[in-house]
Amino acid sequence: MSAITKGRTTGSRLALAIHLGLFACAGQAYAAAPVAGASQPATLMFDIPAQPLGGAVLAFADQAALQVLFDSPRLQGLSSTALKGQYSVQEGLGRLLGSAPVEYRFTGERQVTLNRVSVEQDGALTVGTTTINANTHGKPSDWVYETPRSVAVITREQIDKRPPRHAADMLEETAGVYTAVNQRDPGLSVNIRGVQDYGRVNMNIDGMRQNFNVNGHQQRNGTMVIDPEFVSSIEIDKGSQSGMGGAAVLGGIASFKTLDASEFLADGKEYGGRLRAGNGIGKLGNGTYFNGSGVFAFGDERGDVLLGYSERHFGDYRAGTHNDQKLGTNLRARKQQPEAFDDWLNSEVGDMGSVTRSQIVKLGLNLPNDQRVQLSYLQSDSDSNDAWAYTADDEQSVYYRRVSKNNLNAKNVALDYSYTPDNPLIDFKAKAYYVTTQLARTNTPNLATPGTGNEVGGYTDHFQTDTWGLQADNTSRFDFNTLGRVNWTYGLEMYQDEFKPRSNKVEAVNLQGLLPYVEGDTPGGKRTIASLFNSLQYEYDNWLTLDAGLRYDRYRLEGQTGMTLYRRDRFYNSLVGAKRVAEVFDIDNEEGRFSPTFGIGVKPGLEWMQLYARWGKGWRPPAVTETFMTGRPHGGNSSERVFPNPYLKNEESRDWEMGVNVFKEGLFFNDDRLGMKVAYFDTKIENFSFLNHSVSLPETSVGGFLGTMAYVNNTNPTRFRGVEYQLNYDMGRAYANLSYTHMIGSNDFCSKNYYMGGAKTSGPRTTRIESYIRPDGRPGIRPVTTYEVLDDEVANNKESCGRIMGNATYMPADRGSLTLGARFLEKRLDTGVRVRYSSGNGANLDQQGYDFIDQALWPQYTLYDLYASYWMTDHLNLGLALENATDEAYFVAMGDANNLSLARGRTLSGMLEYRF
Repeated sequence: MSAITKGRTTGSRLALAIHLGLFACAGQAYAAAPVAGASQPATLMFDIPAQPLGGAVLAFADQAALQVLFDSPRLQGLSSTALKGQYSVQEGLGRLLGSAPVEYRFTGERQVTLNRVSVEQDGALTVGTTTINANTHGKPSDWVYETPRSVAVITREQIDKRPPRHAADMLEETAGVYTAVNQRDPGLSVNIRGVQDYGRVNMNIDGMRQNFNVNGHQQRNGTMVIDPEFVSSIEIDKGSQSGMGGAAVLGGIASFKTLDASEFLADGKEYGGRLRAGNGIGKLGNGTYFNGSGVFAFGDERGDVLLGYSERHFGDYRAGTHNDQKLGTNLRARKQQPEAFDDWLNSEVGDMGSVTRSQIVKLGLNLPNDQRVQLSYLQSDSDSNDAWAYTADDEQSVYYRRVSKNNLNAKNVALDYSYTPDNPLIDFKAKAYYVTTQLARTNTPNLATPGTGNEVGGYTDHFQTDTWGLQADNTSRFDFNTLGRVNWTYGLEMYQDEFKPRSNKVEAVNLQGLLPYVEGDTPGGKRTIASLFNSLQYEYDNWLTLDAGLRYDRYRLEGQTGMTLYRRDRFYNSLVGAKRVAEVFDIDNEEGRFSPTFGIGVKPGLEWMQLYARWGKGWRPPAVTETFMTGRPHGGNSSERVFPNPYLKNEESRDWEMGVNVFKEGLFFNDDRLGMKVAYFDTKIENFSFLNHSVSLPETSVGGFLGTMAYVNNTNPTRFRGVEYQLNYDMGRAYANLSYTHMIGSNDFCSKNYYMGGAKTSGPRTTRIESYIRPDGRPGIRPVTTYEVLDDEVANNKESCGRIMGNATYMPADRGSLTLGARFLEKRLDTGVRVRYSSGNGANLDQQGYDFIDQALWPQYTLYDLYASYWMTDHLNLGLALENATDEAYFVAMGDANNLSLARGRTLSGMLEYRF
């Protein structure tokens, strides 16, 4: 036998694992792809903990900006040595491999091939099989198509292809994800598979929960503030979770990762950064003014610093007008007032001006023994307006009236610690954080006529949510050689939300008799949630993946609320009448629950295909607003009232999904790749909480009046089902991305009319005539009615359906997008067209009057966007984007239609970016 036996390809048993790191650094690379012929720097900074060798090699490929070719099964059972510090590529790879029986050789300037060697009995060396194909288009998000669960990643590259005007724009092309968009409100509310609000979806920035809430028209009961300029990537984990961030979550986790200094200090640089400046172009700018940011980073092996500032300015814009017939005949009374409708459609959307300013600071320190601490600060401050459109008296035009001026400010502070020694049992991370979000709102007087008793003057109110959080978790890795590998992640998280409202509003005279419970602010109160969790993942022979998790959540809800009732004594006497009583509830509830998850992934004899299934349970206790809310839900002059529900039950979910992953390299050409993910999901929630707009109050014999509202539990199971499709194909010169979400079915929302019980009825009546002395001393007679006040169990047990006010009233409309792109000039020029489509859910648009509570029927639309990105040098990029090229009239699917503000029409903008 020869000393070296030549390797050969072994078909489907071969796994090609190639990661191409893309670094935007002065003199080395540009953001789209490495420049051909660029030289490798002498030394690089590496930070790769000890782990199974296959994963370590992938991390090395990313950090070294190399293609690494190897046979994944041949590296099973081998472990790497920790690599941390500044080394040349050759020295770093040698240290990473350590004593592992693996050879490496450079087969190109940026390409390394690994071979496992073994010693035969005669002392000869045998080289393991070697992959012979190369993929130069691997992406950091490729792992999505090899993960046996529903997860999605939005990269910075995707974000830049469509410059976001609203933070919701970043998520519009992601399967299974919706956003309740109010075009005037910069706050972001994430909906995953039809589920949103009150923490059902964990919206977080770098792990810090964003739990701000202002009770309003039920489109967004839970919003976050994030500046797209500082977003590095977004990760969406769908369904119930057994890891970090899964406490009290039913729909999933939306994690917004902000920029890190390491993104600008690659290749051993000690300083770097990015300057961006954008604006609308000419008349097609359409209310898009200056948008830009500056980010600067510096550091070395001792630590690093990141500093950033951003400004975003927007103004009034014109909506699209093409295909306006899809809006139906009843929108804005189109049939009755056609001239006013045409004026509304063709005029600018008023009072859309907003300014957002953001700052980011990160200070990182590398400590001895593979430890690191980082202090982070992120603030966003946004000024905007609320306005409603009114038809002029002559019914010929529409005008906008401002109802409030808003300042929304969010501050996030975090201290992170990590300990990643050369030990497979230790990969420890911890975080302590504080988030405070405040809305200062100046409200205009209502439109009531003076002297009617319904007039409310101008006033200010202040909403504040403070969240304290603590997180810690560790991952231990066990390698059993031919028996497989196990990753065990375990930890804890806890957070506390405290709501601090205040207002100087003076209630209308006619309603002051209902005090003290008519304030109408988002209520005060405090909720604390603590969670212990752990999950095990087992991988065997590269074809089987099993995972199981168990978490224990416990909550405590504290606060005081109440309502004004008119109570009758047991034996009612008409001379006495009902007594006005302020019913006070001192609430201090505490409860806990275990929630398991299970999953399996199998490759059925094909290395590039994986079938998977998952099942899990979730649990969410009531939020502060749902339990304590009392009074007016928003500004205005109508008489609706929200009453508290101290007896609201916990929500319990059961979700399952089944899907298929496809990740194939070399599909049609040697250097192309296909990633595909298809999943069916089914989420069932018991005791789903919704706002019933016609409840009956205790101590009454009649009720169900429109505008008497309270949060109640659905007595029917609430289900959200559908199918998601996600596809990415890249062959270097050209690429395609496809996403589509199809929702299935609808829900019935039912609850007891008397949501707190207390229904009353009267027994047999007796009326007698009695004599009495009038105040002036003259005698008189009067009737006196008496009867026994009885509990009405029939009324207490009666249910009604369809009285829901909220975003869950309608299932989200089907929505999808298709992007086709091409790269030219050595891939420096990236161009493409994107199609955004929604089938809508407004089958009865011509019958819907848009004058009731739920104005959430979305017309069908098809939109076309064009984009181009050109790296003129390794440092300078020019980007152009033309959105809604055909000027369609539309509402974003799942968008807030309450203020009836259409989305932007044709809009052209540019962005100049300089990296150094």
